[in-house]
Amino acid sequence: MNGIYTEVNKRTDGKYRDLRFANVSFAKTATVTVVCKKSDSDFVYANKSELTGLLSDICGFHRSIDIVINSEPPTDASLRAAVVAFTEKFNYVSSMLHTVTAETKPNKCVKLKMHNAMYELAQNDYIPRLKDFLSDNFADEIAVDVEIVEFSRSGTASAAASGGGRAEYDLRNITPVIGGLTVNKARSVMSITEPGYNVAVCGVLVMPTYFIGKSGRPYEKFLLYDGDMSIQCRLTEGSIYNRDLVNKTVCVLGNVEYESARNEATVTVRELSLCDADGLAPIPVRAVPTQYTAVQPKEYAEYIQSSMFENNVAVPPSIKGDFVVFDFETTGLSVLYDRPTELGAVKISDGFIKESFSTLIDPRRDIPSEVSEKTGITNEMVKGQPLFEDILPDFYKFTYGCSVVCHNIAFDFPFLIRGGNRTGWAFGDRKTYDTMGLAPKALPGIARLSLDKVLEALGLSNDNAHRALSDAVATAKAFIAMQKRIGI
Repeated sequence: MNGIYTEVNKRTDGKYRDLRFANVSFAKTATVTVVCKKSDSDFVYANKSELTGLLSDICGFHRSIDIVINSEPPTDASLRAAVVAFTEKFNYVSSMLHTVTAETKPNKCVKLKMHNAMYELAQNDYIPRLKDFLSDNFADEIAVDVEIVEFSRSGTASAAASGGGRAEYDLRNITPVIGGLTVNKARSVMSITEPGYNVAVCGVLVMPTYFIGKSGRPYEKFLLYDGDMSIQCRLTEGSIYNRDLVNKTVCVLGNVEYESARNEATVTVRELSLCDADGLAPIPVRAVPTQYTAVQPKEYAEYIQSSMFENNVAVPPSIKGDFVVFDFETTGLSVLYDRPTELGAVKISDGFIKESFSTLIDPRRDIPSEVSEKTGITNEMVKGQPLFEDILPDFYKFTYGCSVVCHNIAFDFPFLIRGGNRTGWAFGDRKTYDTMGLAPKALPGIARLSLDKVLEALGLSNDNAHRALSDAVATAKAFIAMQKRIGI
């Protein structure tokens, strides 16, 4: 317990032993937050005057004191958020943040996963401090349960998905798809940290996306992942787009370009084979959650939609079914170092926007001022908002059974894959579309492929650019309009 608690109860013979003096903030007054059970709130109100005098004498505040009472029991989400915020102060345990879970029923407990080396450091530093933090900030006793696990170098506890941090894989059951690739060893995604020629890389294939170059020549992009790490691939010869390769383990051979500033690599693929690799497998598909918890979708209604397919124009077969168009705002451009600050999405059903899904996200780090100037999203706005891992089950439910669409999907989808794979909500089985890749075919001769230029060429607008929901709505309208033109 903290010193204020100890001294108050020493002077009152334990009269306030069931209270917690969580924190003090200073403005014109000194505001002391007192945490108690609901059954004790009347007791605190009745003794406010005595408490104020004790605190003034013990702390020596040279200003008036205001006592704020918090008698609300924690929820699973609020308890977890408090532990995460505390944990971020300890750099050497920050890699296990995504494993933190909290339960408030039937008993209150915080669960952590650590590898042995981390635990050896934490048991004499972080863990006792965490226990003190919980004792000081919550009226009920909260247990701390630490599970010792073997972590991969990529920071995930899922050895089956991440290959246990391997640098390379032994390959089996190789089936060529493009070219005659039959190598028996390939490097892991996470081991690609420099440029190279004729590099064989193995991973799980997701995000196969069709593109049209400005010259009119088609090509395809896709990602390979192992665990929460991914690498972008570009295929200019051959096609995998309509082959049954999504969420399958493959090996590719090609040349690697590497951007050291962002620690990101791209493979220009010449050959590709299906294969099996010991220790590498797709993240299993999970059952759809029965209800939304952190984010509730809303019905979408807008008059302009009535003109999208008017005059008896049939909805193209290519846009029949359900599509989710989404957009992230983030703290920066690197999927390795940066985090989402906002997610906006809309669902298209048979050519019309039917639902929206939108939330700010607490990135658990400061948003650079230049990013705030561009997006309008500030640190104050995201404080207390849901964490990324808390909204992923809801977004998994929202996108289940749908194709997903972005403008420049190679930026947004890796954030979704990385976050989803870390938490077990895998999005790798979703079919993907990119409006940036479709634009040259729908708009022959277009010089620039930014979202605002594509919208301008289509006669559309985006009134609140660089906010996730507005960008998602604009992208959805562009997608509908281009499918209406090209119908692929």
